[in-house]
Amino acid sequence: MNKIFTWVSLYNELSDWLLLQKDHQQKLITILKDIGITGFRDGHETGEYIELGEIDPFTFISYLNKFHSDERRIEILHNLRQKLQFECTEPTDVAGIPTIHPMKVHLFPRKSIRNKKDIDVLWTLFKQVKTGNVDERLFQTALNIKSVGKGKLSIVLFYVNPERYIPLDSNTSTYLRSKKLGYTYDSFASYKKLSEEIVRSLGKSPWEISYEAYTHAPENDVSSISSIRTLFERLEGELEEDMDYHIFYRGQYDKSFGLVPSIYREKYLIQNENRIFRDIIAQCPADFKGCTSTFEKLVKMQHYSLPTRLLDITTNPLVALYFACENDAVDGKLFRFEVRTTDIKYFDSDAVSVASNIAKRPLDFSIENLRDMDRNSFNQEEDIQYLLHEIKFEKPHFQNVIDSRDIERVFCVKPMFDNPRIIRQSGAFFLYGINGNKSKPASLNFGYKMYIINKAHKQRIRKQLEALGIDKSTLFPEVEHVAEHIKEKYHIS
Repeated sequence: MNKIFTWVSLYNELSDWLLLQKDHQQKLITILKDIGITGFRDGHETGEYIELGEIDPFTFISYLNKFHSDERRIEILHNLRQKLQFECTEPTDVAGIPTIHPMKVHLFPRKSIRNKKDIDVLWTLFKQVKTGNVDERLFQTALNIKSVGKGKLSIVLFYVNPERYIPLDSNTSTYLRSKKLGYTYDSFASYKKLSEEIVRSLGKSPWEISYEAYTHAPENDVSSISSIRTLFERLEGELEEDMDYHIFYRGQYDKSFGLVPSIYREKYLIQNENRIFRDIIAQCPADFKGCTSTFEKLVKMQHYSLPTRLLDITTNPLVALYFACENDAVDGKLFRFEVRTTDIKYFDSDAVSVASNIAKRPLDFSIENLRDMDRNSFNQEEDIQYLLHEIKFEKPHFQNVIDSRDIERVFCVKPMFDNPRIIRQSGAFFLYGINGNKSKPASLNFGYKMYIINKAHKQRIRKQLEALGIDKSTLFPEVEHVAEHIKEKYHIS
């Protein structure tokens, strides 16, 4: 008996059962609570929390996937099957089922701003999806509901009918791009056609495709770079005419290194991050005098090689290749990241201020027990109040509201180009938040490919790069680095 995809039969039985539950929405919420799910806030009004009192079928299934632990999701399915006395076999896996961000479970906005017809629209769409006869106007109406969006809607359509529809979450979209297949749509007809073309092209069911996308580790999709020419041959084949994303690169001289910011590379560093941050500014105040934000100070610290929660990236693949070719003793690695245009932040973004100021908080800073709170109660917690205090120190007009999601994300940030090194290196940064508590970095969710640079080719590639004006003296314009490059060039000891 196949040990994966055992969940499919339960999901099919569940969606059939949900067809008859529109008039029993409070019962649906009670069932979710009974099987061990929490977090049913529907906003607040005049300081009072509003308990969720209505729900649509897509959101009901999304609640089953708000937990990122497979073990927890399997437990939830066991409880649901027993509660509803389903006839399907006991599910033993959740292979290929995309998770939902725990703060984005609802397919409708909070009650105070919700349109009275939003939930009815979702129930009608659910029934039409089940019958296979979807009205385009209704589909667009559902798509335009605040809190839905194309990616999220495709995920819940997959939940409802995993035998027909492809989930276009970030993992699967990146996977489809690697297969030269489409991953966007603008109508139900185009989404249905896209799903059919993907299934036909890959010869696999939607759940198999989703599973492969989640298990398709970038480490298994590696090609070798032996010269600048081979690099551009690889990159040229991956460009698209109408990209809705930007490309960034990063070079690491040792292929064994992971994508982890320096503050997380040793336990004692993250334990002392707040002290490191304050010590350098206390001892060298003049160097940070022009920095108006914590992010700018982190950039300056990165410049001085202090450990931070920033990871250097660049828009120039030759710059990344240079860093991947340092140290001839080991093979290097070059990363190519794809970041959606809408996911790129600038140095003065409020979300960037939130993630940056985590650097000032002590090691015990955590939101692990706060995730299920509504925004108002979340922002009243002591840890969050301290973080707000840090943010308002640099942004006095910052509203007293932090989105918890901004604490647990990795941001792609374009800095201010007021630094000669950043200009020369076409630099940008990944800014890491936390994963629950400060001792763990947030997960990098941007799609990427990797290229290995064999140590035997590094010296030749460096000479090619130097001929194109890419060397230590151009990338590090400070006089000490220029002098060091000249000494190396003329073999001066």
